[in-house]
Amino acid sequence: MTSRIKLLPENLINRIAAGEVVERPASVLKELLENSLDAGATRIEVDIEAGGKRLIRVSDNGHGLNREELFLCLERHATSKLAPDSDLFAIGTLGFRGEAMPSIASVSRMTVTSQEENQPGHRLTVEGGKILDLSPAATNQGTVVEVRDLFFNVPARRKFLKTEATETAHLIEVTQRYALSRPNLRLRLRDTGREVLSVDEHNDMSARAMKVLGREVASSLRRFGLERDDLKIEGYLSGPEASRANPGLFVFVSGRPVRDKLLNRAIVQGYGRSLPHGRFPSGVVFIDLDPARVDVNVHPAKTEVRFREPGQIFDALAKAVSGAIDVSPLAEPPSPGPGPSAGREIAVSDLRLPRAGPGERDLGLTRFSMGRAPKGGPRLNLTGPPTTPPWMVGETGPSVASPEPKPAPVATARGAGAPEVGTEPGENAIPLAQLHDSYILAQGPLALYVIDQHAAHERILFNSMKQSLSDRGLPSQKLLLPETIELSPQESLAVEKLLKPLQRLGFMPEPFGERAWTLRGIPAKLGLKEAKDAFLEVIASAKNRLRDLDGAGLERVVEELSDGWLYGLACKAAVKAGDRLSHEEMGHLIKSLAKLGAGGYCPHGRPTTIVLKLSDLEARFGRT
Repeated sequence: MTSRIKLLPENLINRIAAGEVVERPASVLKELLENSLDAGATRIEVDIEAGGKRLIRVSDNGHGLNREELFLCLERHATSKLAPDSDLFAIGTLGFRGEAMPSIASVSRMTVTSQEENQPGHRLTVEGGKILDLSPAATNQGTVVEVRDLFFNVPARRKFLKTEATETAHLIEVTQRYALSRPNLRLRLRDTGREVLSVDEHNDMSARAMKVLGREVASSLRRFGLERDDLKIEGYLSGPEASRANPGLFVFVSGRPVRDKLLNRAIVQGYGRSLPHGRFPSGVVFIDLDPARVDVNVHPAKTEVRFREPGQIFDALAKAVSGAIDVSPLAEPPSPGPGPSAGREIAVSDLRLPRAGPGERDLGLTRFSMGRAPKGGPRLNLTGPPTTPPWMVGETGPSVASPEPKPAPVATARGAGAPEVGTEPGENAIPLAQLHDSYILAQGPLALYVIDQHAAHERILFNSMKQSLSDRGLPSQKLLLPETIELSPQESLAVEKLLKPLQRLGFMPEPFGERAWTLRGIPAKLGLKEAKDAFLEVIASAKNRLRDLDGAGLERVVEELSDGWLYGLACKAAVKAGDRLSHEEMGHLIKSLAKLGAGGYCPHGRPTTIVLKLSDLEARFGRT
């Protein structure tokens, strides 16, 4: 009787293993870098071509391999990193499975050239898993692995690779992780001969972070640390003022780069309420502990770990981070300006009665400067004569309809006097006063309107800019002194791919060196700092979605990023809670909000207006 169970041939076994280990070119680079580091290398050179599909070359100065070891490195489960009786729950090396080299060799054309100290060198040539040649070679101590034509014999796998730019971005990210993982490592990455990333053995962590994370993030990093028994936690994290819409965290457990949701949550929790909702920190975190307390044998790619006492690790990391925001950063960020006080009792002086005379602030995108107020807080002085705000929808142009965020549900069983939310005032509403320099009290024919001046102005600006962007793009103004910004490699790639959309948004970036860009123009009537922050926000969001920027996905992602950027720009340009407004300015804002026809909620979903009906007030005072 013929058995239906058969042993698979060796070449098929290797291809199956390759499917687990070699997902894309970045997977190959990760395995080769780990081999170099496990071999004690302190200098590593990486060369790539065509997003790694044509070439990945890794050269190191590690201890090297002799002739017999070159043969054995292609055998599955042959490794120098794990003894036969080793404890799999106490792994101290980056690699240990012995699957990487045979898996890579089975789906590429690979050569391995290596030399042990004071021994002759040899070169091994493999194609599709078959050894073609092993011969002496003149070389230096260490190992050079060349992987060419990845997936040449598995066309179905090659077809699913992304564009060269996307694959290159993944290769850069892998290199960045290991550049941060070792303080004494010299690591260089070149793309078709052009240097993309370089760190030297004398670079401290602040210098490495600057090259990997970019100058803007690195300048806000704050050092922290905690030691408890055999657990050591240290690293650098950005301050709350430098938080981004997407996390930029590099986390290492015993020198191994990992992606762990538990650790990321602990980091965010450590910031407490100082981190704005929906914002995330950037930085580098190192966790060192007894290997027996962490299981790295969870996934073939070894990017996930499992802790024996996850709760203890979570608490320790959150505690370590919580002290970081009070530690002096590597470069002290600008002190935040004074903001409105919270939780105050309402005083008579907080009800600002309408004032005659010209307004102190243009409610559009006009630039302004801070002036000294005689009493009661800051006063905003226009740089030009007061005019009807040019950007105010309803005053100088038609209203703009845009999809409304889904409002929070309102209780259906309302008692007498319970306010309605999300309903904009009518055009005939008359401004009465300003409460806490944050809310406008306006009288309508049958109601009292309480308007959040920031949320209302934010909605007005967003609708106006959305229409302008759709029609002709946002106007740009040239800078007399162009601003140069140094970006991370992924951010620089994002700028290249989004150059035209950025220009429509009013930004005029030009390349300046390897990863630096010069802003020669910014959105008109927007201050340089606000424009720079908004530019970095778009790029930070885009760099995490480079794979979506290929082909048909580009238009969709650009639209999402543009809306997100306009939300941020409207928020930055709108009047703030604590800004004092004149009677004329309050009137402009109310009329513009009324003409929108869909201004009940700001772009973030907060109500712009609370309505107290006259009939409800009369009921509360017993007049009915």
